[in-house]
Amino acid sequence: GEFKFIKTKKGGQYQAKAVILAVGAQPRLLDIPGERKLRGMGVSYCATCDAEFYQDLDVVVVGNGDAAIEEAEYITKYARKVTIIVIHDEGIVDCNRVSAERAFRNEKIDFVWNSVLTEIKGKDEVEAVVIKNLKTGETTEMPVQGVFIYVGSIPGTGFLKDKVALDQQGYIITNEFMETSVSGVFAAGDARKKFLRQVITAAGDGAAAAVAAENYIMEEEDFSRRVLGATKPVLLAFWTPADEGSINLIQRLEKTVGSTGDLVSLMKVDFSRKKGIARKYSILQPPAVLLLNKGQVLKQFLPRELDQVRWDDVLPELLNGKEDAK
Repeated sequence: GEFKFIKTKKGGQYQAKAVILAVGAQPRLLDIPGERKLRGMGVSYCATCDAEFYQDLDVVVVGNGDAAIEEAEYITKYARKVTIIVIHDEGIVDCNRVSAERAFRNEKIDFVWNSVLTEIKGKDEVEAVVIKNLKTGETTEMPVQGVFIYVGSIPGTGFLKDKVALDQQGYIITNEFMETSVSGVFAAGDARKKFLRQVITAAGDGAAAAVAAENYIMEEEDFSRRVLGATKPVLLAFWTPADEGSINLIQRLEKTVGSTGDLVSLMKVDFSRKKGIARKYSILQPPAVLLLNKGQVLKQFLPRELDQVRWDDVLPELLNGKEDAK
């Protein structure tokens, strides 16, 4: 609808013509003893945020995906030794091969295979970790001053299920304009499905979403005034400037509308820029033309029909009530 309604956990209720979802994502926890207690006191989930605090210290990294291996490499710029805890057999990691080979060659990086972290120890800061070998069941304690955990993240989109389209991991699916599957609802930041999740990409998302939301509101208001609130029938023409057939259609329509005097108006919709209006009328591709009166569709012309339509004959018949005009 024209307005979106938002209810908050504290009981607040808001309405808006456009909504930007910037709900973020939280790092997935190991949920082991000591992790929550020492978070921010040696337990970290972001190397670019915290690595410099571990100058000449020993740290462990948990995980073996792209983020874990690449962040471990970054930490070696500061730390004395980085030990990566890997759940797989020796030599098997889930990251891309280039990053893996680079990490294998890095003299500051050690790997502990077939293992998981079972506890993080320390009073006011991290002092050691307990590592369990999955094959032997043996546990060992390793003195370290930092723990970096990379076992994935969880987007804060639980409340959006069945509201907007999400991928299998729960991230919001958008296009390049930050538009979600719901017209007038946009998304930005780490909760969005994308390649890189960092502050700089979140800020870029936010800028794009803000401009897109503003344009959406202006377009909706213009559409409401020129189409839904029009006192005479309107030809709604979906076209794209990249298509010669679309350009020819618009030229023909402009000529025809001009010849009808003041009986009908023409609104051109650039399909490449105004997908929301196209979705409103289930237009999947341009060119397409709808004839509306007071917001109601009198007739829809499909793309395959447009080249054969004799607009000078069709429009007068339709406007006179002959809705079956060919």
